[in-house]
Amino acid sequence: MHGVGLSIGGEGRLDRDHLERLRKLVDWTKPASFSEHLAWSTHESAFLNDLLPLPYTADTLVRVADHIDELQTAIGRQMLLENPSSYLAFDESTYSETDFLKEIAKRTGCGLLLDVNNVFVSATNLGTDPISYINAFPIELVGEIHLGGHDEDEDDHGAPLLIDSHGREVADPVWSLYEYTISKSGPMPTLIEWDNDVPEWPTLRAEADRADQVLSKALA
Repeated sequence: MHGVGLSIGGEGRLDRDHLERLRKLVDWTKPASFSEHLAWSTHESAFLNDLLPLPYTADTLVRVADHIDELQTAIGRQMLLENPSSYLAFDESTYSETDFLKEIAKRTGCGLLLDVNNVFVSATNLGTDPISYINAFPIELVGEIHLGGHDEDEDDHGAPLLIDSHGREVADPVWSLYEYTISKSGPMPTLIEWDNDVPEWPTLRAEADRADQVLSKALA
């Protein structure tokens, strides 16, 4: 079960009604895991229907950890926190993203969801190295991996800009990064996200088969 509406990083309190509905849903479905995003999407009474970025600071760390504690207490289980896709970085950040996630997990006992496409999108947009990110990621805390498609664009200066769209096949460089990740982690539950412009079943099946091949190779 994968959520998009909790606003884990929001400045306000978590929505109590949302938490109660979520608790009932988790109790009913008993999912293998529950995950949410390291992002915010609410301001006062407004819900912005987007996964917006956070500065990685001590204040943000306390707020996110408090919200995760509240969530895990409400649903009675561990959650997995997903790394975001980024389109900008904050000058005020004092943690790297991987160190921030590691500290959140240490303080709350939550697990992590590693979205490999998000790693590639963020690295391209911010001019960083995706392999270095994977090497720094606390892979031992990962309970699930996500893959997905992205769209290619340009920013106002003509530099590459990738959009985490979930509307097409997984790109070859993301598959390569996934193979590298699995070589470090071993076989890991993997979900391919395709939310928009969903194609016919054979195309979806081919994506799943490609992931299976990577996992089978790691098992061998």
